[in-house]
Amino acid sequence: MRLNKHLSFTLILTLLTLASYSQSNDAEYSPGKSGYYLFPIKPGYRNTLAGTMGELRSNHFHTGIDIRTESRTGLMVQAAADGYVSRIAVSPYGYGNAVYITHPNGHISVYGHLEQFTGELADYIRQEQYRKQQFDIDLFFRKGQFDVKKGDTIAYSGNSGGSGGPHLHFDIRDRNNKPLNPLHYGFNEVLDQTPPVAEKLAITTLNKNSRVNGQFGREVFTLRRVGNDYVIDKPIEVTGEVGIEIYAYDKLDNARFRCGINEMVLDVDNNMVFKQDITTFAFGEQRNILKHMDYRELRNTGERYHKLFVDDGNELQFYTTDAHKGRLHFNSLAEHPAKILMTDSYGNQSQVTFSLKSLPSAPDDIKAYGHEANGIYLKENTLVIKADLNNKELPAAVSVYLPEEKDLTPDYTINGNVGVYLWDMRDGLPFSVDINGKNTEVNYKDMIPAGSSYKYYSELIDISFTQGDLFDTLYLQTDYQYDSVANKEYFYIGDTDVPLRSYIGVTLKPQIPYKDADKYAVYLLTERGAAYYKGGDWNYDKISFSTRDFGRFTILKDVNPPTINPIKVTRNELRFKIYDDRAGIKEFKCWVDGSWVLMNYDYKTNLIWSEKLDPKKPFTGEVKVVVTDNSNNEKEYITKIN
Repeated sequence: MRLNKHLSFTLILTLLTLASYSQSNDAEYSPGKSGYYLFPIKPGYRNTLAGTMGELRSNHFHTGIDIRTESRTGLMVQAAADGYVSRIAVSPYGYGNAVYITHPNGHISVYGHLEQFTGELADYIRQEQYRKQQFDIDLFFRKGQFDVKKGDTIAYSGNSGGSGGPHLHFDIRDRNNKPLNPLHYGFNEVLDQTPPVAEKLAITTLNKNSRVNGQFGREVFTLRRVGNDYVIDKPIEVTGEVGIEIYAYDKLDNARFRCGINEMVLDVDNNMVFKQDITTFAFGEQRNILKHMDYRELRNTGERYHKLFVDDGNELQFYTTDAHKGRLHFNSLAEHPAKILMTDSYGNQSQVTFSLKSLPSAPDDIKAYGHEANGIYLKENTLVIKADLNNKELPAAVSVYLPEEKDLTPDYTINGNVGVYLWDMRDGLPFSVDINGKNTEVNYKDMIPAGSSYKYYSELIDISFTQGDLFDTLYLQTDYQYDSVANKEYFYIGDTDVPLRSYIGVTLKPQIPYKDADKYAVYLLTERGAAYYKGGDWNYDKISFSTRDFGRFTILKDVNPPTINPIKVTRNELRFKIYDDRAGIKEFKCWVDGSWVLMNYDYKTNLIWSEKLDPKKPFTGEVKVVVTDNSNNEKEYITKIN
């Protein structure tokens, strides 16, 4: 079976336009031109992108390009090359409606966020959804079932799934399902002569004895632009082992979007110490982005910094480094020129130049603007305690309790009136910190090694770690609070600035009774108080769940069913808005005159709408819609169409 082609006149016109376009624009075209693949949206016409391969997202690298569709849905999506449809996925999340085509060269092209499929393929998918009586579907095909030719219209562009606006997500993957950069295969439709942009550079200490401009921690420097390049005018003083981070992104011509930079090279003293080349990666490596980026900075500011060194636990394979994995350590007093060269997919380049002045030892007192008085936070293996001095001659009285008391002396001071105390967590886990007589509980309970299974048990919380859950050694914090006014329990687990590679198992042991426990579930609370459903299974008076986030958890009751509001109920179309205010939608079903009806779902707009098996057959009789939430509360809506 062959998919429908669009009108031959349109195809011929497009091909003629493409040929003419290619001949007249070779000079401005990117390297790696092959001609094997056709641009899937309006080939031969100028377009722009909203995202590129390797772009940093919140928890993954972007795997292809996001092609703009004129801020609307319904544009023809054309097969990039000959092949056959090997997979169809339909989901309200992720890629939404997606087509996968396998090509003779072994590559797979992927087309995501589609509005609808075409021809016999669309009919087949709809029949399977009706046969299985479900909206979500994942179908696989063999060669010969749905063969396609280059330029065939396979679908229409949309905004389905996790899309933030109408566009086409387009991947090219190798035979091992690893993503490849589509821009390496030559598309004249996208023009880019704009080099990457850099805004900020950060230098971070990598052990207790390291300093940046005399301080332990992380210091950010704003870059000054000079033409297409960037500089820091004043040398940066460093002591001990440090790492470089950069906040940078790529911009394409005539586009406002911040895209990914595929290649970055860090040179120090005219020697390459670190290189990243995001040409490809395995989907199983995606979670490592949380160690590629500065995770704490991502959470606190939303800015996505590239670390130009390989951090502990980072298993990504697209790095080339020196023997120290990009970590810098200088043994003598000297100034070291440094350069970061950034190259985008089209070969446009820009660079950041700066210098590092190495000091064999840091001063005991430094001058700095601003400080965090009485602050306590963990950085890697070091607990940082900042405390106001009693006076400029006497240090603050600072102790840690392990539970035995350990009095500390400042490692250095800031402006002569703030003491900075650094405690190596490998020397013991503090339960509390005392600053000038004020005791603060930090509640470090256990040191969990990475790379092995581990069980943590307590009277209130049990946690199960498997071999791959942690990126690095975890200094586990737990705490419990009971709000007697609201009659709510709060369970605190871990540090929200520490990422997890995969899900850990948690069992909470409530201290108050929960009548009708099947209506109670675990929720993760954000700093603003929003509650996100985590679920959980009750076993007598304990509830177990899994999470990939640390934070504050509570147990909430949900007895309110979802809401169903009819938008359109006619003989030709059914459309409803469905919503649940707590646990979230679990499933929805619709019947007309006793027969199941396919309802499409867009969680972004809370809409469900009908798709008939037989478009010519009108809806008549009783219409029944049932929506169930994750706490199994059920709402039913019944009406009648004459």
